[in-house]
Amino acid sequence: MKTTLLALPFLLAIAFVVYAEGKPTPFAIWNALPAVAGFALLWVGRHARLAAYRVGCAIFAVVATLFVTLFHLAWWLDWHGTATGSSTSALAFIFVPIWACLLASIAGALAWGVAWLVDRRRLAR
Repeated sequence: MKTTLLALPFLLAIAFVVYAEGKPTPFAIWNALPAVAGFALLWVGRHARLAAYRVGCAIFAVVATLFVTLFHLAWWLDWHGTATGSSTSALAFIFVPIWACLLASIAGALAWGVAWLVDRRRLAR
């Protein structure tokens, strides 16, 4: 049951990304990769001994999945002309998975560092 509850938001995000793309193409799979990588890292990280690793993995998973999902939602609803503002705006779909993974890596590393410092201070007392 816990696994199903953990996987549900990621599966919904992946399904929405594929739905927003129109049909399951290799391009849709490319755009869903950050959510898949986030879930995989969360799955692996939940067995880590140190809390800092668990926190870093969880932050990566959430940020990567939210970034991709929110971009697809903005495209689907055409927020501020995301889809219709430029003839080359669809090129963003090439880079969104890369941006999502970079942003999530930075956020995960920062969260890991903060959690590591908190654990270190707690153990020093």
